[in-house]
Amino acid sequence: MGATLAKSLVEAGNSVTLLDFGTPPGSTAQALGLLDDPKVTCARGDATAPETFAQLSDDYTHIVHAAAVLGVQRVARESLLTLDVNIRGTQLCLDFAARQRDLRRAVVLSTSEVYGRQANATPETASLRLDTDSLRWSYAASKVAAEFLAMAYRAERGVPTTIVRPFNVYGPHRSLGNAMTTFVSRALRDEEITVTGDGKQRRSWCHVTDFVDGINRCLAMDAALGETFNLGNDSAALTIRELAELIIELSGSRSSVRLLGDDTPDVVDRSPDIDKARRLLGYRPEVDLETGVASLIRAMRDAQGAVK
Repeated sequence: MGATLAKSLVEAGNSVTLLDFGTPPGSTAQALGLLDDPKVTCARGDATAPETFAQLSDDYTHIVHAAAVLGVQRVARESLLTLDVNIRGTQLCLDFAARQRDLRRAVVLSTSEVYGRQANATPETASLRLDTDSLRWSYAASKVAAEFLAMAYRAERGVPTTIVRPFNVYGPHRSLGNAMTTFVSRALRDEEITVTGDGKQRRSWCHVTDFVDGINRCLAMDAALGETFNLGNDSAALTIRELAELIIELSGSRSSVRLLGDDTPDVVDRSPDIDKARRLLGYRPEVDLETGVASLIRAMRDAQGAVK
């Protein structure tokens, strides 16, 4: 998501700094041609290390904090790392934001998981209730803490923050930790697609171009200041099993679907209420699910050199 956002900002004439933990800087940025662009500066560093931000200047006007540990299995396995990166990393970024001379907006990415097991058309004003029965929810807890940090830095240090809760963003160049990307990768190789749980979990999928449009609106519009927004596509919902079957159909794959029956706690229904973003930002996702999935299949087929 970060590299796609950076690409849109550069195309609009902005100079952008990419701060990445990767070595070399992200492969997505390279694929999008950002690393050779004179308007792009790359920096490397650990989001939990103060020296990472000390290397940067005090002249940024806009900041987007997207660094996080995520992925259900990884979060459950590495909860201490998840909590550290997602909380301390956010605080260090907000400290960095507070020292800028002319900062106009700092967008902090949270998650739709803050709504817990039931995230179906839940407005931003709803009370948040997280289960404490599994470390799987440590990711959501870390993001709730990140939201409070964003609010506190605005209230006490004048940082112009906006909080965004993304809902299942997909598109080219996403890592294989994303279900959509994993399913497409397996389908292009005619491999079995494994689905955790009973496959009945519902998700509403948002193409990365629509999500980036929402972030750009949060960066640019006065109406976004101090607000929290759900960003996603409320008209692209289906079950995880249906998603796997759609990918098989659109890719012409010979893959089959196998349900794993995993008992890891999961979100039952995740679909955004984006009325607030529509009303305040004019946000309207445009990419329908079949069009978006088909474009992802084409992009990954080209990248993998798969022959169909």
